[in-house]
Amino acid sequence: MRGDQHVYLSLTTAGLLIAPWLPALDPALIAVLFFGVFVGSLAPDADAVDAAIFNGRIGGVKGKRGQVLNGLAVVLPVFGYTIRYLIYYPLSLIFSLVLRKSYRHRHRGLLHSFAGVGLTSLILSGYLTLIFTWLGGPFALIPAFGCAFFAGCVLHLIEDTCTPAGVAWLYPFSRRRVAGRVRTQGDLEVRPTAFAIILALAAAGMLVAQFATSATPEELKRLALGGTLALWLIFMLVCRVRPQRHR
Repeated sequence: MRGDQHVYLSLTTAGLLIAPWLPALDPALIAVLFFGVFVGSLAPDADAVDAAIFNGRIGGVKGKRGQVLNGLAVVLPVFGYTIRYLIYYPLSLIFSLVLRKSYRHRHRGLLHSFAGVGLTSLILSGYLTLIFTWLGGPFALIPAFGCAFFAGCVLHLIEDTCTPAGVAWLYPFSRRRVAGRVRTQGDLEVRPTAFAIILALAAAGMLVAQFATSATPEELKRLALGGTLALWLIFMLVCRVRPQRHR
């Protein structure tokens, strides 16, 4: 998918999941969580030189929302180049040595796998810990950022799973891909935008439900989680996601 589609699908999903927790969370923690998802939603594309994470802006997002996101996007190249040269390339070399296979750098390879984004999240959190140790800054929010970054990466993979190129979730151990039918080029494909609107409305409804219903916070948290899973399952069914035939 396009960079803007990754961003608004991931952020609206995060908004739905976080909505029931908002009254109990510190504003700084909320900001870190959304920022982590924001960066993670673009991070797997660091294996492509023309990816949005290297541009410092998010194309296709307009209005005040676009201004806010593009204001945050100025730091994206720092993460993009760090991931590409200090994480992706070293991990590729290690996997090629361990598995005794020649590794060809390509888009939707290692960084588009569960192992790739998991290790990237851990290593990036380690780099941030070293930086904050040197600066003498706070460490408490690094685990929150790392978890949110990983969640954003996983959402990126789920979103790309809905496209014809698909994702090999178990790469490099398996090249078997799961793919859908969402073609993100052109104006006729409205499913990602429509789904993001549904997620945003569900998140808004979850916020209102805290004041308009007698549901307990725990009930709303379970409802948010179950609703998110159900909505994504329906979207993937609409996108006709299925395993590709092994070649």
